[in-house]
Amino acid sequence: MKAYRILVHDARDVEPIELTAELAHDRRAHEFARERLAGSPYIRAIEVWRGLVKLCHLKTGVRESAQAASSSG
Repeated sequence: MKAYRILVHDARDVEPIELTAELAHDRRAHEFARERLAGSPYIRAIEVWRGLVKLCHLKTGVRESAQAASSSG
């Protein structure tokens, strides 16, 4: 299991909501972020970090990724 820090940018809050998760691989962290983004009309963006590495930054309607989605880390 790997530890991830997930920042959820919600339109209702000034500061992002910080979540922590232990997941099996980077691919699952990407999947979690996509599901969370799609699950609420208030979420504007989500960042996924593993340590000091930003794995991805997903935005409503746009996806920016620091690593390929197929990376299993």
